[in-house]
Amino acid sequence: MRVPVALFCLGVRALRSSASLCAVGDTVRCPGSNGTCAGEECCPPGVQGGESFPCPSAPGSFTGCDSPTKVADCVDGPSLPTREWRQTLAGKSVYFVLVDRFARSGGEPLTKCDTDNHWCNGTLRGVIDRLDYIQGMGFDCIWITPVVYQWQGESNSGTGCMGYWAYNLYEIDPHFGTKEDMKDLTRSLHERGMCLMYDFVANHMGPIHNKDMVRDMVPFNDTKYFNQLLRGPMSFDEYTAHDSETWGPTQALWSHSGAQCNLGRSCHCYKCVDADTGITTSSDNFGGPCKDTMVFDEDSPCPRGSLSPYCMLGDYQCEGYNETITQQGWFFDLGDLNQSHPFVRRKQLEWVRWFVDEYDVDLLRLDTAGFVQWGFLSELQEAARVPIIGEVTATNLSYHARFQQDLPTGRTTLAGVLNFPLYYTALAGFCGKWFPYSTFNLTFLGERMEEQLAAPYADVNNLGNFMDNHDTLRLAKVCGGDASRIYNALAWTMLAKGVPIVYYGTEQLFTSVRKSLWDDRYDTTTEMYGFIRALNLVRKEFGAEVLGALEVVDTKHEGLLVFRRGGRSGVWVFVNNFREGHGAVRYCGELPDASDGGVWVDAISQEAAVFDAGCYRSADSRPKVLVRRQRRGLRGAAP
Repeated sequence: MRVPVALFCLGVRALRSSASLCAVGDTVRCPGSNGTCAGEECCPPGVQGGESFPCPSAPGSFTGCDSPTKVADCVDGPSLPTREWRQTLAGKSVYFVLVDRFARSGGEPLTKCDTDNHWCNGTLRGVIDRLDYIQGMGFDCIWITPVVYQWQGESNSGTGCMGYWAYNLYEIDPHFGTKEDMKDLTRSLHERGMCLMYDFVANHMGPIHNKDMVRDMVPFNDTKYFNQLLRGPMSFDEYTAHDSETWGPTQALWSHSGAQCNLGRSCHCYKCVDADTGITTSSDNFGGPCKDTMVFDEDSPCPRGSLSPYCMLGDYQCEGYNETITQQGWFFDLGDLNQSHPFVRRKQLEWVRWFVDEYDVDLLRLDTAGFVQWGFLSELQEAARVPIIGEVTATNLSYHARFQQDLPTGRTTLAGVLNFPLYYTALAGFCGKWFPYSTFNLTFLGERMEEQLAAPYADVNNLGNFMDNHDTLRLAKVCGGDASRIYNALAWTMLAKGVPIVYYGTEQLFTSVRKSLWDDRYDTTTEMYGFIRALNLVRKEFGAEVLGALEVVDTKHEGLLVFRRGGRSGVWVFVNNFREGHGAVRYCGELPDASDGGVWVDAISQEAAVFDAGCYRSADSRPKVLVRRQRRGLRGAAP
């Protein structure tokens, strides 16, 4: 018996060659009930009746019932998503993979590797072999760290294992694999209806300590291709000399060279005050958590009321902020490319177009985009011909928005930007990390969400929402392992306006930033793995709502946040920052309307919502995602 696919396919039908077919990687509704077969139709093991699951990688059988049964609506061929779909940021969900830490291949021992900046020997082939694990959570794309040929040495900062220390842009580093491995990865993803976001760097190359190191770089093998701001009478070797005692070249960060505040001055805006001992540290970001009260430092270079804990990118009101040093300074010893040189500009534009075409890349993520001139970013976006999402570590919304659309010139800058302004506020709001005005304050997060909607962004749907990455503390670490806070933060990430990005290992509740995943054996039975899959299913089933309007609902409580997607009849998200075991939670204020005879149901638990005296009553502090369903067959629904 053929499954009536029009009822069960939850994929993006508008992109299909036939509205009656599901593609590999689409979502299928289990037709049975209570885990049983409906006629000859059958669900895979572990999937209950009425739940959804991804199509397998090819048509095949499941053996969860009395006899194996074909899943007839999982097909290969022309119904796979189009190239146009793959090369669109909005609406996607992304799983972020550190290639060196995700999966080994070739019989490498699966011993734990938890070093910060030394090789662990994860490979591209290992990623290919574990795509089922990623697709099982329902992600549309994977983002991989750079795999071009790296500096092969070791410095005080470690090695090139993260992929950001390029020495030859045209070769794949053998630590990661081969050119064929890279092509096989994109091919394998496309066969599954998934897409690849590739990470690259335009701001800098690998470490440079003298002119001899430059000669080995491809294609930038001459010292004239690198910024040498404030070099003066020094030789190039003197300028780039780097050890534990010196900073080397003019620095792009903070006050070492006078970038974001006056030379030699502390750029911190707040200080920690202890009633007994006085000031103990300037900021919790670098001096350890403040055990007392963080207050504005009147002697700082920052304006009163600063939303940044220290002078950051775009904080022009900080005394001494210098855009030239910010854009032409180096990151420690990493050779900062001079895009004002015609050769550098031309080669970078040629390279990005070549790389995208050579490896059939769908999307790009640009590292350290905030340190590159806007004009060159526009040219880079045009040359790439696929969307670029840039890394800009700022709290200033107007400045941040300029990396999507440069209002002074009217030019598009980049298609998207990683949403650092809301990341800082959300992490503090859910987990209690100190950040100005944000600590355990979800009301402030809601206000910032509304401010972002009003800011001059070209498209907020193209902002990348996240809760951690390879440069920050893990979500589970910041939340102190509290399950309720972790789940609430992740629900916000997945359903707020923008592109949700989940860092590898989140599904295993990692607390170490760069730990290998293979020693956890790719466990698909964890509660978090299932939770992420459920949130991705909501995104797929309610695609129009997820791309639609976002409205924040006033709760009059700093510990609660309610927002809806796609209007009053769309998807309602109820989150909080209460601890696990808090008990029932009441969300009072504007509520979903069920007057048309439907019933509102939590899409995660499938339990009917309970409304009481103008409030939605949740039985616990876990996040709730309410969607409208028919009453029949729902847990907790009235007959």
